[in-house]
Amino acid sequence: MLVQNGAVRSGGGRDTTRVARVCFLDFDHTLFDTDAFFHVDVRNSFRHLGIGDASWEHGYVEAWQAGYTLERHAEEMCLQSGSQVATLDEMQRILRESFADLRRYLFPDVIPFLDRASRKGVGLYLLSFGNPDWQRYKLLGARIGRYFDGIFFTGREGGKGDVILGHAGGGEQTLVVDNNPSELDVIRGVVPTATTYCINRVPENVVIPSDDMSRLKFLEARTYLERPWRYQHVPCRTLDEIPVR
Repeated sequence: MLVQNGAVRSGGGRDTTRVARVCFLDFDHTLFDTDAFFHVDVRNSFRHLGIGDASWEHGYVEAWQAGYTLERHAEEMCLQSGSQVATLDEMQRILRESFADLRRYLFPDVIPFLDRASRKGVGLYLLSFGNPDWQRYKLLGARIGRYFDGIFFTGREGGKGDVILGHAGGGEQTLVVDNNPSELDVIRGVVPTATTYCINRVPENVVIPSDDMSRLKFLEARTYLERPWRYQHVPCRTLDEIPVR
């Protein structure tokens, strides 16, 4: 499967004459538990090396400005903390050995949903915001690329609407699932016939975190709950609520 920044379509061999609808799926916080992966497990895996919160945060900012990857983040943290080359080598070893297979971070309903949608002939498209290398790394680690007829990365906030406008089939019902209501608002503005689902993966009992672990576990996902909606989207908590039957 060819995956690039921008509009990319894979040749999955699906019989598209049977497709009654198409479904565009966000990745982070929709299919993939990014906070548990990144803010909890990756961060904790470096603590025994003396990498503290200040180095983590500073390294993240510097790496994001340069085009985020975990390897770049590790390099920046070592520079910030004054660590030796051996520490960087150990961080890189941890990333290779512990964070190559990321299937454990898929939400439990993801594979059943993708299997069900594929059996029903739904055209599936992944539409993800973020640095292409960073998004590609997580997608490859999650090992779900085979399910999608097309995979799109956009580094521009609000850019998903143009992708959907250019690739939603004529006459097909278009479903969009995303945790970011701001993106869904833009999508509805350019594709008013789309049915948009705003998925919330944050459990009700940790919307207000009680400790540092619960704060980190849904650190980014929680911020989207505070964003206003211009359009009415269908609220949901799981992919089981998306009609692909």
